[in-house]
Amino acid sequence: MNIYLFWTLFLALWAIVPLMIIKGRSDDEPKNQTSPKVKAKKKGWFN
Repeated sequence: MNIYLFWTLFLALWAIVPLMIIKGRSDDEPKNQTSPKVKAKKKGWFN
């Protein structure tokens, strides 16, 4: 494999992975809620 191609792919990997981790953390934050939601019971076919 060409050494320039190897280092290009290697450095790109090290640049993308932390961005994916940070993006994943920022998406998880709004899911934390202080007040619990009351679920309405749905009427289905068998209940």
